[in-house]
Amino acid sequence: MSEPEVAPPPRVSRFEANLLNILRFFLRRLTVERAGRLIVQECPPPRCLTRAAVTLAQDMLAKGCTSLLAHAGGWRRERHLRGNQVVTGRLWERTDPEDLGLTFSKETLDFLIWVTAEDLDAKKARWWSPADRALTLGDRVLLYYAYGALRETSVGPAAANKVVFATHALCRLAYPEDFGKLTANFESSFVPWTGGVGACILEALQGELAERWLMVERRKVQIVTWQTMQALGRSQGQALDAFFTALEASGRRDLARFLLVTLSRLLTEDATAQRWLDGVQDRGPTMAERVQTGRAALVLLRQLQRLRRWAQAARTVAFFEESYTASQLWKTDWEHGQGDVLHARAEAILREVEPL
Repeated sequence: MSEPEVAPPPRVSRFEANLLNILRFFLRRLTVERAGRLIVQECPPPRCLTRAAVTLAQDMLAKGCTSLLAHAGGWRRERHLRGNQVVTGRLWERTDPEDLGLTFSKETLDFLIWVTAEDLDAKKARWWSPADRALTLGDRVLLYYAYGALRETSVGPAAANKVVFATHALCRLAYPEDFGKLTANFESSFVPWTGGVGACILEALQGELAERWLMVERRKVQIVTWQTMQALGRSQGQALDAFFTALEASGRRDLARFLLVTLSRLLTEDATAQRWLDGVQDRGPTMAERVQTGRAALVLLRQLQRLRRWAQAARTVAFFEESYTASQLWKTDWEHGQGDVLHARAEAILREVEPL
């Protein structure tokens, strides 16, 4: 019996092969050692991509983003809001799979062509900057993963100061340590991430965000200058303030659950302010600067005051009010995470750095 014929793999040009490998790198399927050189070499683009290359890119995007989100936390059985109800299950059980689809526009392909063609290490590199209104949620998801990959290369510091990433709310939330030295006032909106599929993505990323914030907080002890500490605290504060404002407007306080997880691992019984400030050799030349340095180091702990107000407000919501279900879910999260205990520990640590 003869073997069935197997279609040969589609043939693509060198430029297209580089583009597909860079996309694999962004989707965490290729190491920085193998893909890093492709980011920093100039490669003239063709007039247009072949249908074979576009089809391969589409397939990689569809499968790659879905796989990343599923492995990040979509597989976990969690409780989250769906309208006025709390639904338990894995992400695709909480939401109809047909409602979880990501759409990628031509902006994604333009971005991939740009990053393949441009030498991003060049001083005069032309950075890609799309009109924000043209981006779909799928485009934004890819840019989030692209930034996470680029920051591991030599172009990471430059990427953080570019509009495409500095205005990306999810990048600002996940990597606050990278945006402390922004040379301009970039505004970012969390509105796309607090409703619909965007909120589902944040649900899946809860574990990843918790690990990132835990890493940032634990590394503060390695910071030696007060300027660096203040810059980091300012970046964290900006991201969290915009995030909380969007959660309050959408009623999706459950999307802040990762912060309770982070704080529960940081605020152990023996925690003191030195856990954050021990590495800073000089907190500043004036009393005001020294106080500001302490506040910057403990900016995450200060957020417990706002989270506690959410829990207090939840206790006053009557069962017939529209926000009752959402408020009770946050109340449950707060109690399950021992929020009152964490708040008391945080307040004791905050008092260590206040002059009065």
